[in-house]
Amino acid sequence: MTEMLGKVIITGDIEVLTGIRIGGSSGGLKIGGVDLNVITDPWGTPYIPGSSLKGKTRSIMERYRARPFNDRGVHLCQNETDYEKCSICKVWGTMADVRRMRVPTITRLLVSDVFLDKDSITAEMRSNLELRWTEVKFETAIDRIRGAALHGSLRQIERVPAGAVFRGFHIIFNVFEENDKDLLKEFLISLELLEHDYLGGMGSRGYGRLSFTDLKIFWNSRESYETGNVALDPERAINGDAVTAPLLVQQFAKLRERLDCDGVEL
Repeated sequence: MTEMLGKVIITGDIEVLTGIRIGGSSGGLKIGGVDLNVITDPWGTPYIPGSSLKGKTRSIMERYRARPFNDRGVHLCQNETDYEKCSICKVWGTMADVRRMRVPTITRLLVSDVFLDKDSITAEMRSNLELRWTEVKFETAIDRIRGAALHGSLRQIERVPAGAVFRGFHIIFNVFEENDKDLLKEFLISLELLEHDYLGGMGSRGYGRLSFTDLKIFWNSRESYETGNVALDPERAINGDAVTAPLLVQQFAKLRERLDCDGVEL
């Protein structure tokens, strides 16, 4: 059994820069006429599933690190040698054939759902929305020969509008060995890359651009949990003024030093 050395906790907000759509079930639609709706919680409020955020950051890093793909278009290490060299499977986890793997394949990264800050939808924004928290965008397919809309292609797509904020995401990065602290940089790079990509669907049409803001990083060692001295107070964040993904990557060497100490800022 691998002994846990501690947990890195990352908190922050996600600001929507262009309308974002993460699809939900079409069953039980309360609003008629919307062809593609967003995912919502039981109270009808949009949210970002942790699975969407984790899956997208993994996908970005698989391509960034040029990892090989199987016939399903995903990367999975299939032997011990590959796993030991693979930052992707160590950070984001693997579903490899356990009969061929003789090392612990423990997921370091745990990503929670992120919920909409309703106050970020201002009264002015709400007056221009078709639905309570979201906008409806009309799209159609164009016949490029005739320059006209294709018959039957008009559809209505629900989006969370630009300017909305999903506040208080909570990401846990488990540290099982000292080298895991270096792997944290891989996840921070994935956040930086995601800001220049998109989350959700239809990104090539301008959907899903976002920005990670007010990032805070906390380090809690085994001793922190054994003494009840767990750090989550903003004043005990170890990243100082580096509150964006690019700055955290840029200053990672200093951040890495702080992971060996408790309660020391950059």
